[in-house]
Amino acid sequence: MARACSICTSPRRSAVDAQLVGGDSLAAVGRRYKLSADALRRHREAHLSPALATVAIERYGVDCAREAFSGTVDRIEGLIGRLESLLSIAEDRKSLIGAANIARELRQCLELVAKLRGELDERPQTTVVNVLATAEFSGIVARLIGALAPYPEARLAAANVLDVEGIEQ
Repeated sequence: MARACSICTSPRRSAVDAQLVGGDSLAAVGRRYKLSADALRRHREAHLSPALATVAIERYGVDCAREAFSGTVDRIEGLIGRLESLLSIAEDRKSLIGAANIARELRQCLELVAKLRGELDERPQTTVVNVLATAEFSGIVARLIGALAPYPEARLAAANVLDVEGIEQ
């Protein structure tokens, strides 16, 4: 299981985020808060967009924050358009390596826009399965009731506990 982000769990997260958003270097923020540049870089790349919105709202108000956010998304979308053009050129020239590199950059830009817009949910997903409703469990119950056939009282008791229908008293 992945470790929790040390910056996100820090009580100094707001101050760190504000300085990263304000343009302070990773080295300067790291020295100031005794944090590694690697941890700060990972945090900035993976978790800073919600913090960016929060800091912008606190600093400049909701309308300015919306403008800054949409301006960033607009710039990235402009880059996406340019990358798509470059990808077409690379494909026309049959430059497989160039096309692959451009496609990778394009994918990263699309992913970033989806994250910024909140369209990409990266939270872990949990699926709950009712094992009592599975065919495997039904088969086990049937075999158990069948194995108890020579013992009618035990068979009936098991059928009552397991809520099996069709067993006569």
